[in-house]
Amino acid sequence: MSDPMSVLAMAGATTIVGAMATSAWEATRGRVAELFRRRGADEPATVGAQLDGDARLVTDDPDPQAAREDLLRPWARRLAALLNEHPEAGEDVRLLVERAAAELPPGTQQWVQHVTAHAGGTAFGAQGPGSSVHVHLPSTPGADDGPVGGAGRAG
Repeated sequence: MSDPMSVLAMAGATTIVGAMATSAWEATRGRVAELFRRRGADEPATVGAQLDGDARLVTDDPDPQAAREDLLRPWARRLAALLNEHPEAGEDVRLLVERAAAELPPGTQQWVQHVTAHAGGTAFGAQGPGSSVHVHLPSTPGADDGPVGGAGRAG
């Protein structure tokens, strides 16, 4: 997922499943259902029923976070399909993400980031308020053990 619409679809999906079983759910649910109105007058009811079922899965699961992770890809696909059919919906998805994030209780505002480096590369990542990057390089025989550099820089 590297193109902007796919990234937006994943952000929307993360927002949707992240809001399930929180105080932000009802408002988020309504916005998501309305977003799909572009596909037809009956679509908000259909999407609303899917959202209700998925929210129950999250609520009833002994591991709600695992349930959210399982629901992430299907919602990303639904949003990607909607954005493919209706690119003008992109701004509404952005607003959905912003509004839901503002309504989530502070303890549920989470950021997940996967940073990968291959073939000897180096990768850094930081997000969220007060973020910093700490670099720990592997020690070589005779080298000083421990972190190298400071927050946000290597060496």
